[in-house]
Amino acid sequence: MFGEHLTIGQAVTVCIFSITVVFLVLFSITLLINITAKIVNRKKPEKQAPAPVTKAAPAPAETPQVKDDSQTALIAAAAIAAYLGKSADQIIVRSITPVHTPESNWSRESRLGSLQ
Repeated sequence: MFGEHLTIGQAVTVCIFSITVVFLVLFSITLLINITAKIVNRKKPEKQAPAPVTKAAPAPAETPQVKDDSQTALIAAAAIAAYLGKSADQIIVRSITPVHTPESNWSRESRLGSLQ
């Protein structure tokens, strides 16, 4: 089609054509993903009769619930002792506080993996 030697004009034509094809394919993939997302996330309308309105009973006074963390503390102490290579008698767990982080499990695993 172009022969053995390409001129600058022919090279520019091939380059522009190739870039156009790439972006058209990327655009079509984007459209397919959007269409698939709309099909998957489509919800069927639920026909429900409105629930009868009833007056709610007053809520009882809440009492603070004390959670027994002794078993969790023992497990945590045993895990820490095993990690440190010490006896479980040498480890004292005073309190256990759950840590709620906004990061995902993938981010946390990545960070922990880089520490090893």
